[in-house]
Amino acid sequence: MTTSTPALWSAPLLRFNLLPSHSLHATRAALWLPGHDAPALWLQRPAVQRHWHRRWSQLLLARLQQDAEPVRDLAHPATPLALASPALLYGCARHAGLVLLGKHLRQRIARAEVRAAQQAVGRAALDWVSREGAALHPGLNDPLPWVAEGLAEGADRLGAGLLAQAWSDAPAPLRRRADWKLPLDAESPASREASGMTPVQARQLCLQTLLFLEPEWLSYFPAIH
Repeated sequence: MTTSTPALWSAPLLRFNLLPSHSLHATRAALWLPGHDAPALWLQRPAVQRHWHRRWSQLLLARLQQDAEPVRDLAHPATPLALASPALLYGCARHAGLVLLGKHLRQRIARAEVRAAQQAVGRAALDWVSREGAALHPGLNDPLPWVAEGLAEGADRLGAGLLAQAWSDAPAPLRRRADWKLPLDAESPASREASGMTPVQARQLCLQTLLFLEPEWLSYFPAIH
């Protein structure tokens, strides 16, 4: 067992193990959890939230069956990604997805195209992809199927698949809980393998993205990064 975080049962790890409903992706919650998608005022009360998240998490853990064992060994290098907050994981997926679309973005020369890309995903994200992206991945040769519905949407889908690939070689208790943070189709072979990267390569790209977005979080795992 490793104690690479300040405390083994720190809040992120506790929620990851015992309260997965807190980070369950909305596409899964709508299918799996009764009442989760109802924007009722009663759900905004803290005491009620705690009650329902305990109930929902019990239902989710029952789905894991033999894989419901808590994650205690934090040695797997995908752990910083798996334990990241939903907001941080979303940012990681967006930026990593943009890296995979880097070749497509670098071919945008017209000012109107550049301006449209900046409006879609933000200037800071595009600047990072321009500086760091090519060194992390050359970019997909055929990005059109992914950007057909929009640049941001394509980046999000690609990035989610890359994250699923990044922890696809992790033990089941870690991998399955982490998958729940992503959209329903993220762990499908088509999404996971779109980058052409192995789990190790995908993980390295995602960790580099995480280092850019939130170096303090990654610093909690000195043995990994």
